[in-house]
Amino acid sequence: MALTFPTRYQFPIDGEVSERVRAAFPQLQVGHAVGGFTTLYGPVADRTSMRSIMARLDALGLTVAELRRLPD
Repeated sequence: MALTFPTRYQFPIDGEVSERVRAAFPQLQVGHAVGGFTTLYGPVADRTSMRSIMARLDALGLTVAELRRLPD
């Protein structure tokens, strides 16, 4: 059986994020990008985890400007 490792992704979010948003994504780190975007980034284990993150972003009413896969 092949080992699988989490893939790192970056989620640029339009605007600043609150502590509530930060708490909703404990597996992701928060950084600030140029142009008024806040960046959430970190490992995503699999497709189910990605769907969960995207659903939480949507439920919180956040606008994701782009989704980037980060180099290993």
